[in-house]
Amino acid sequence: MHRGTWGKRVGSAVLALIVITAAAGCSGSSAPPEPKATTTTTTAASTDSAAAAVAPGEVVKEILGTEVDPPGGSGRTLTLIRYRIGAGAKLAPHVHPGVQMASIESGQLTYTVVKGTAIVRRAGASSDVQVPGPNTITLKPGDTVTEVDGMVHFGANDTKRPVVILATLLTKDGADLAVPVTTIPAAAD
Repeated sequence: MHRGTWGKRVGSAVLALIVITAAAGCSGSSAPPEPKATTTTTTAASTDSAAAAVAPGEVVKEILGTEVDPPGGSGRTLTLIRYRIGAGAKLAPHVHPGVQMASIESGQLTYTVVKGTAIVRRAGASSDVQVPGPNTITLKPGDTVTEVDGMVHFGANDTKRPVVILATLLTKDGADLAVPVTTIPAAAD
């Protein structure tokens, strides 16, 4: 299939899923945004970004597009991002003030749910699996994960090859895309 057509179909499908999730009642964080985690951000996508090299230990975040107040998502911002995670890099525990759906394009990610529950669909599977925290799993190409507001998690690249992730986020307008978590709240009884 032509890459442009594929990209449009994937983008449309991801947008539809995010809008449906938002309509189902996901709410953003009411806390004010905290400083962003240190990463390299590129706002202009290159034609071959996914294959571009990333240094060991480095995390590159490319914002491929944003839409403030998309149809069906008033008060929200829809963002499409490509993450490249270098060999040996480990992200800090964090939450997304909204919802993020991510797909592993290449590489292998060690993924840890600290608190909350991730929704994972393995490549080729027809149904989702819930992964409650605390739990660590491995995500491979074609696997997808959905993370909702308040779910504390992080990823690490324990391999010698880069990991590339394509993700879309639906967050409250003006909120950071990810908020570092230094103290894990106790579970409510």
